Amino acid sequence: MTSPKTDPAPLRVAALIDLTLSPMSGGHARGWENLAKAAATTNLPLDFTAYFSGDAPTQELSAKARIKHLPPVFSTSRLKFLPYVPDNTDLGSYHKELAKELEAYDVIVTTDGFFCFAQTAEKVSRKRGIPLTTSFHTDTPAYARVFTRLTIEKLFGHGWISKFLLDVLHLPEKQEAAKIKRLTKHLRACSAAFYKRDEDKKIAAALIGDENVHIVRIGTDRSLFGLHKRDRAGVEMDYDVPHDSIIVLFVGRLDEGKNIYTLIGAMENLIAEGRAVHLITAGIGPADKDLRERLGSHVSVAGQISPEEIARLYASADVFALPSEIEIRNTASVEAIVSGLPSLVSEKSGIAALCDNTPAMLVVPSGVEAWTKALRDVTGSTNTRLHMAKVARAYADTSIASWQEVLENDFYPAWKKAMKEKKQHD
Repeated sequence: MTSPKTDPAPLRVAALIDLTLSPMSGGHARGWENLAKAAATTNLPLDFTAYFSGDAPTQELSAKARIKHLPPVFSTSRLKFLPYVPDNTDLGSYHKELAKELEAYDVIVTTDGFFCFAQTAEKVSRKRGIPLTTSFHTDTPAYARVFTRLTIEKLFGHGWISKFLLDVLHLPEKQEAAKIKRLTKHLRACSAAFYKRDEDKKIAAALIGDENVHIVRIGTDRSLFGLHKRDRAGVEMDYDVPHDSIIVLFVGRLDEGKNIYTLIGAMENLIAEGRAVHLITAGIGPADKDLRERLGSHVSVAGQISPEEIARLYASADVFALPSEIEIRNTASVEAIVSGLPSLVSEKSGIAALCDNTPAMLVVPSGVEAWTKALRDVTGSTNTRLHMAKVARAYADTSIASWQEVLENDFYPAWKKAMKEKKQHD
């Protein structure tokens, strides 16, 4: 008699995102929220939980996927003396509640190598033999350098104390080196890593082997982002944009980490030349006052807006500008391309490589003058914008994955491999 066929036991995966998930969240958190939603409807034998830092109730997306929120041990929000923190995270070294829950999983994936969730995962993986994997998302060492310098200058100004801390003790560089050392330790504890930038691949491969390092794409939601959201007349009316202006769109935090002041300087130059340009920013941060003061009627600071409204802006603007030089993955750049929006990105970031160096993106060197020239060239030529938009639509149709495809084709096979190798080792 033939035994009845049984479904394979689902692979139980815990994803750790040491950030708060809210309507104000950036692409890192939103991306894993979208992967959790993809897991809720996949046909794969997968049971998926995304853990975020916070106090919100558990969101049961389906019987096989959920989003959980765990209160932080020591949140950066408690450090009131810091002038600005891009995203609050947990500075604790061990999360007891998370550690207990992780014992029920087959595979763990971290999304940083530095904070409380990641450090807890290392300990649980080592103690329980659960495969630990990690996904590169943010260039935290570079951010540490940038914001250490910013904090010192905000607290002490530009006098002798700042010069001593910056030019003699080199504290920003030391913070960066400490983060790199911590990342190296985390990678050594992992059996697999997921990357997009070649430099991240090289770092991981040198530590855990090339065969254990896997490229992963950024997904997007075609039902939300695309030309079907275009509403140029409505955007001009809602954001006080003169009808003859070229709209430049920036999406992200309004801070030095995103290099917003380079964009402000470039826009000032174009305005001084008498060019009809208007900047719309979607995001919050300490530069909002400077944007208004320096660009006046040529800027609309939208603040934190819904994904639906951002989709309308992508589809209705003329140019997308992302001057940040320390990006690894950036969902905004992919959303802009899917919306057919010509894009300008930093030469130092990994964004062009993220999209296979498509001609829909113009790679811009560092500095205000380089960004002035790039914006002048693109905003001043209708033919250039039309060509870039056409290329963007074609690239999106052939090369931009859905979140379902990213989960099923990029992450899941590597998670399954990590689990299989662990069983063979046992």
